[in-house]
Parts: sequence; C-alpha cells; structure tokens
Amino acid sequence: LKLSDKSGEIKGYIWDNVDKLAPIFDTGDIIKIKSKSSLFQNELQLSITEIEKINLENINAEDAALFFKSSKNNIESMYNDLEKVLKENLTDVYIIKLVDKFLEDDNYVKFLKTLPAAKSIHHAYIGGLLEHTLSMLKIGVFLAEHYKNYVIKDVLLAAIFLHDAGKIEELKIKNNVIEYSDAGRLLGHIVLGSSVVERKISEINGFPENLKMLIIHSIIAHHGEMEYGSPKRPKTAEAFLLHYIDNMDSKINQVSDFMDNCGNALWSQYSKPLDRYLLNSILFVNK
Repeated sequence: LKLSDKSGEIKGYIWDNVDKLAPIFDTGDIIKIKSKSSLFQNELQLSITEIEKINLENINAEDAALFFKSSKNNIESMYNDLEKVLKENLTDVYIIKLVDKFLEDDNYVKFLKTLPAAKSIHHAYIGGLLEHTLSMLKIGVFLAEHYKNYVIKDVLLAAIFLHDAGKIEELKIKNNVIEYSDAGRLLGHIVLGSSVVERKISEINGFPENLKMLIIHSIIAHHGEMEYGSPKRPKTAEAFLLHYIDNMDSKINQVSDFMDNCGNALWSQYSKPLDRYLLNSILFVNK
C-alpha cells in the first residue's frame, strides 16, 4: 500500500490475512492501522496487521486537515496577493481584460485555489497550483524589470498567470486522490490551456493578434523542449523567462519539500524526478 497524510507518504505491506483485510478499504479512504515499522534498503516501511476504515462523516474539518497534504500558506492570503501583484503591475488594457476574464470566473478561481500544480512531481498538494503561480508571478515582476529593455512585462505576467490554466481541466481530485481527467490524458494541460485562453481572448473585442500570439506561444513553449512536452520551443524573451521561472520554481519546491521533512538527515533519499540525492545545505553548514 501507499499510505499518506499531509506530512508525506510511506509504503505499507500486508503479509497475512490479505483476503480478509483487502476488501475493507479502497483507494482514497481514510484508514486506521496497526503496524510495526522497519527499515528495508534504508527506507522506512510498515508491516500492517490490522485495518479499520474511518467514516469521513465522523471527522471534523480540523482533523481532516491532518490527512491531506496542503500548502503551508493560507489559501485566501495567497489569492489576495496574486490579485494584488496582477493589478499593481499590468498596464495593457487588453491583457487586463483577459486576466479579469479568469479572475471573474468563479469556477476557475475555485479550482485555482484548490488544485495541486502537478499529480506528483512538484506542488502536488491542495493549493499547490495557486502557490506555484503566485511564486512565479513574484519572480516574473523582478525579472521583467531586470530585463526591461527586452521584455514586455504585461505579456510575461499574463503568460505566467495563464501558463497552467489547462491544469483546471487536466487534473481532478477523486476519492481524495489526485488523478488525470480523460481530457488531461488525451490532450494535456498545454493544449487545454492554450485552447481556454484563446476562447477567452475571442470574447474580447479588438484584442490585438500580435499580443495573442505572444501569449499563446509562451504557454505552448513553457516546457522548453519538445521531448518535455512542448509543441514549440521558446522563441521570445517572455517565453524563455516563463520556461526558466517555471522550471526553477518546480525544482526548488522539490528541494524545499526534502528540507522541510528531512528531520536531521543531511542527504535525501534518491530523487527519481531530479535524478540525484539532495543535500540539506543549511544542516550541512551548521553540523
């Protein structure tokens, strides 16, 4: 079994009475277990002897928060910060209208606040999509000013805000588990995102075609290389910055997850996504 709560994941094994225990629960259920812990190949695991399914109706909201990993930051505070960053930095009337189309879409905002940014790799928790987008916007504001002679700030910030718009249709939370939707598996968030942005743009009279192409290009190129899922590679300053900001924020989130949960361990377990072990530099310097 893969067992998880808001603190992380651990493997569990049922060695005896499998036929008796397996029908008790299903994927996404909250369960109470009796087990013994042990180390196998330097990894902690549980040997499970008893299982009891817990009825969600008997758990209050505060207790439920113990079971589902979520952003450490307050959701509403992050959303207010996101709105503030956009409103204080956008000046182009058409891009402001486009951004407002999404901010005024209650369904979009609901999922922006609750969905993870990815199924497993980075920001894979409740509120992760909002946390990731806000973090990128703050970096984007700084870099747009730093490279102001070469970057259209409004295009960069709009592209950052909308680069994962397709995640709203790509991901879903079913039985408390992050899953891909049918559209997510068939099309992916890049295609879904560019489509929804184009639909919103079509509702704005007189939206400049050049601005549209710059924003859409940045969205479809934000994975950087075709082998990583980008239909196109970046060809503008804004698209390059979006790609690198996205990549940097996702990588540092993976490193920070290890540092937050490492205890006194200097080195992480092997990270398949990053293809390396990670060192907690703060502990290393102070040891």
